[in-house]
Amino acid sequence: MTPLILPLVLAVALLGAPSARAADARLPSFEAVDIDASPVRGDELGQGGNWLLAVVDGGLPSARRFLDALGSKNERFGSNVVVLVLGSAEQVNALRHAYPDLGQVRWLRSQNPALLGELGLTGVPARIALHADGRIASRRAGLGRTPDEVARQVRAWAGSIGTVTNDEVR
Repeated sequence: MTPLILPLVLAVALLGAPSARAADARLPSFEAVDIDASPVRGDELGQGGNWLLAVVDGGLPSARRFLDALGSKNERFGSNVVVLVLGSAEQVNALRHAYPDLGQVRWLRSQNPALLGELGLTGVPARIALHADGRIASRRAGLGRTPDEVARQVRAWAGSIGTVTNDEVR
């Protein structure tokens, strides 16, 4: 009977411990720069509705795989989708110019190596779905099970502003 007591005590302790509700978690304050090299604070990013912060490392192939997946349904997204590139200005510009068909997504960059930890992320690519007031609705890491899963998840949370037609695809 002794082997059962320890797990029972641990379970009771964990159930009784105070915990922050997921709905109360907020996007932590962080700083980045936009494509014009103007400083932007994370708390300035809310667009008056649901929005999504996608975080990629500009130096890793997974950044392009993520952006390919985001554009896999040929949808265009509005400025309520923010792509934060961890890397240099050259890396963010290369990605921005390689993916013009994503629409009006807002591009930011940061060279702060501690930013992943500050955002509560363990790796990239990642996406954080947020309410207008900065409350975090969900965090997801990785590319998903299928290439278009990313686009579906972003569309479901932040919406889209249209679809690229076959005539517009390069």
